[in-house]
This record gives sequence, structure tokens and C-alpha cells, in this order.
Amino acid sequence: MKRDLRFKKVLKINSSKALEIVSSFDKYREFVPGCTDSLLISRNPPVEIGRLEFQILGKKYFIESKNELFKESINITQLKGPFKNFKAKWLVHDLDHDSCEICFFAEFELPFLLNTITPQSLVESFSENIIESFINKVQ
Repeated sequence: MKRDLRFKKVLKINSSKALEIVSSFDKYREFVPGCTDSLLISRNPPVEIGRLEFQILGKKYFIESKNELFKESINITQLKGPFKNFKAKWLVHDLDHDSCEICFFAEFELPFLLNTITPQSLVESFSENIIESFINKVQ
């Protein structure tokens, strides 16, 4: 079963600064909750391959993703990891010189057993914590 997440927020910050923080893949371990390691594997503009490692309930998980960077957005596709599939997008729009709207959209599918035991409320709570960590870093 596919699940999705959507998030939107207006920030009092320049859009290029917001996008810079979201695209600094190798620094995620510094501020994303549960992220124990973040590594930029390769860069061939506009594509970056990265790997994030998480420690959740005493178990390590990783996700390796292809990140396509554009002027106002980042498209993310899981290459390896715990999801059957995972696609996401960060989108940053200028509202004026000192503010922007930042949006995050994700569509993913968990493996059958994990999907069965994982309530949507837990997925949303975990995701909100991660998204809020980006917002806090930006502000």
C-alpha cells in the first residue's frame, strides 16, 4: 500500500539559503533526528548519490538515494534501503526577497510486514520530526 506525506511552510529566509540547507546531504547527520551518518557518495551535477544511516529502536537502517538538484527543487529517489519504493521532492518558492515557501512531498511503500505493523500516525510523527529539523536548521 502506497503512503504519502505532504508538508508546506512559509519561512522568513531567502529561498536560496533554504535550498542550500536542504541540499547539503552530507550534513544531515548534524541535525536530522536519528540520523547517525550521512555521506555524499558521488556528485555529477545535477545528480548526487547519497547515503543516510539511521538508528531506530536499536536497529540500523540506511537509505541510498539519487538526488536531482534544480534551481528551486530536489527530486529524491531511493536506490537502496528499507522501502519497497520511495520518491520525494523538496520545492522552494520565493515569496519575496526575505521569505519563501518550502514544500516537501513524498510517496513511498513499506515492505508488507513493516507496513502491517506501522500505523500512519507513527509515520507522520517521525516525518514531522525530520521535516521540523530542516525548518529549525533553516531559521
